Amino acid sequence: MIFLHGPLHDPKSVDTLKKLNLDVGLHKAGVIYRDVTIDAFRLGILNHHIGILPAYRGRSVLEWSILQGDPVGITVFFIDTGIDTGGRILLSEEVDISSCRSVTEAKQYLFSLDKVFFRRALALLSEGNQAFQLNDGSGRRYFVMSKLFTGVVEQLLL
Repeated sequence: MIFLHGPLHDPKSVDTLKKLNLDVGLHKAGVIYRDVTIDAFRLGILNHHIGILPAYRGRSVLEWSILQGDPVGITVFFIDTGIDTGGRILLSEEVDISSCRSVTEAKQYLFSLDKVFFRRALALLSEGNQAFQLNDGSGRRYFVMSKLFTGVVEQLLL
């Protein structure tokens, strides 16, 4: 196990990552990475996003999807320095949340699938002939949903 004693973009941290000669990083933190950190991995850093890209970028995408009557799902893609703008999507699929009784429960369920989706994404990469879907930026960037709208979404889930 390796511990980085500074920020991910700190030169010592980046140097440590480069020396490890890693192929892929898995994102599970609430940070925006800098190019120097992303470039420390041969292929890049994967993100497990609880929204369908490119349509739903940013925050509260589960809620916005439900409010607009669109499918809910998960996208695994290689990040860049933007917010859900990385151009290479490995997989993106709808996920059934009909058994969830609240927004919180639905989010917890989708976030709990990170291991499943990361494993599938890494398997696709190991096959070596993966054709990436394009995250072309055609979707909107969403922000944190207000409590009023979240209440409406809660009612839609029931």
